[in-house]
Amino acid sequence: MNHKILFFMIITLASLTLSGIADAQEVYKWTDASGQVHYSQKKPETTDQVQTLDIPLPPPADPSSADVDAEVARLNALSEQMAREREEAEKARQEQAIRDLEQKNKALENELLKQRLEQQQSKEDDRDSSSSSYPPVYSYPFPYPPYYPPSYPPGPPRPPYHRPCQPPACQQLMPPSKPASVLAKPNPPFRPPPAGLAPTTQGVFRGR
Repeated sequence: MNHKILFFMIITLASLTLSGIADAQEVYKWTDASGQVHYSQKKPETTDQVQTLDIPLPPPADPSSADVDAEVARLNALSEQMAREREEAEKARQEQAIRDLEQKNKALENELLKQRLEQQQSKEDDRDSSSSSYPPVYSYPFPYPPYYPPSYPPGPPRPPYHRPCQPPACQQLMPPSKPASVLAKPNPPFRPPPAGLAPTTQGVFRGR
């Protein structure tokens, strides 16, 4: 790019030297949509933001080497100035692009946060509507209706309730065992003699 600018400046200076009429050279400077800086002798038709630069003409041509060196130095300085302006314009364009990207990211984060909050609110509404369709759940003791007198007379009182005996504090007594039965010979049946008869004796055999 520097070689093109240098070649363009040499051609311009040569044409002005041959004409010998004008005292200064008009160069048009503009920046395109991508942020690149351009220079030209012809005014561009694609943009309206054009800056006009008046470049002084070099002194009359002198075959001495000192004049040639001075002209080269002047052209180098002009080329460096153009390069700096181009770098500054490119830097400004990049910074603007970064700011635009940050704004887009922030807008996207806000949109995602809004959608998340809407979904959470929708879930809470659905939970509330589903819970309202069921009877309320009460903890113990259950709620009772207001007190009204009974329509029938009360029943007899219940006997007191005694808790069963629990060892070792209380021991249940065992029932007494039955006495053992005694085995004995039964008595002979009683046969009284008939009235008016002497009792008969049994004979006893005696030996001689």
